[in-house]
Amino acid sequence: MKKVSLLLVLVFAAMAISAQDSGFSTKVGRNATFARNGFWDNWFVGIGGGATMYLNDNANDAKFTNRLNLAPTVFVGKWYNPYFGARLKFNGGGYHTFQNDAKVMNHPHYLGANVDLLFNVSNYLGHYNENRFYSFIPYVGIGFVHGFDEDWKSIKNNSATWNAGIINNFRLSNRASLFVEIAGNMVQESFDRMGGGDWEWDGMLSAFVGFNFKIGKKNDFSEALLMDQGLLDDLNGQINKLRQENEALKNRKVEAPKCPDCPKCPEVKPAEVKNFVSNVVFFRLGSAVIDKNQEVSIYNTAKYLQDNPSKNVKIVGYADKKTGTASINMKLSEKRAKNVANALINKYNINSNRVKVEWKGDTEQPYAENAWNRVAIFGWHTHFF
Repeated sequence: MKKVSLLLVLVFAAMAISAQDSGFSTKVGRNATFARNGFWDNWFVGIGGGATMYLNDNANDAKFTNRLNLAPTVFVGKWYNPYFGARLKFNGGGYHTFQNDAKVMNHPHYLGANVDLLFNVSNYLGHYNENRFYSFIPYVGIGFVHGFDEDWKSIKNNSATWNAGIINNFRLSNRASLFVEIAGNMVQESFDRMGGGDWEWDGMLSAFVGFNFKIGKKNDFSEALLMDQGLLDDLNGQINKLRQENEALKNRKVEAPKCPDCPKCPEVKPAEVKNFVSNVVFFRLGSAVIDKNQEVSIYNTAKYLQDNPSKNVKIVGYADKKTGTASINMKLSEKRAKNVANALINKYNINSNRVKVEWKGDTEQPYAENAWNRVAIFGWHTHFF
């Protein structure tokens, strides 16, 4: 029961953190707590295009329009909460470098990739609102850029980059928005092949306009509303108390009551059977010949005597009273008893000292049915007197 109570308290404590309606927060973002999103939630992709300007000392005398070049960009990213996210961005195209006081213009190309950390200032300083029309999102990042010549042939011209920028995001629908991005990249000065040391830096300034699309399984966040701290403390106290009680119950020794002594059972001695009729051999009218179907009784008697050497057998012959005379019936019963005894002694090797023979003629009738008295009956004895 204690375990059930503990489980109920734990469930109630888990309910102490509940989710508010998604897409909004009751507090400003920096003070709000948000439920964690899943891995496939809050992903986005974007595509755009704009212009890039390479910044170095040799370009100071060039016309502004000559320094601009078209540049596409694509990116994919994920928001981890309403104000913190990350993206992988790819961009490239041409850029212009200059020589001889900007009288000679070169047209190399590049491809770059960078990882940016995004910070939504609007959701951080204000209340989180997924339907906000405008969001101000600065970012910083690092990347890598590879150079190509005017014909897009790869050249050994690479550089790490430091990136920073500002994204101005304008909501168009639940899943689509328009962005205007200003991006700045710092590249090693040797990247433009105009000279300079490896640890001095040139710049690339870009401006992009494009569309951002939410593709996550879930594309907003839910504020987690915490219950009163006093209630949480009370629940924790109940949990700790129940845990202590469970521990005490687990360690408590349970002593079973002592069983009363069993009463002494009186010794039971088996009763000695002195005259037990177990088998009979039936005979036909006026006959002392043992029929085949009666031999089984003699066999069973012999087997019992073999298995119980202390036992002896008495065979008593009878004749029915309604047939013959008393003299004839006496002789007939004698023959019946002796024939059965001889079968035990001669066929089954039972010692003659263990076999006693008696005959009654028709003076005694063991059965009420007259025909049943044409029998020889076995009786068991431990001793013969």
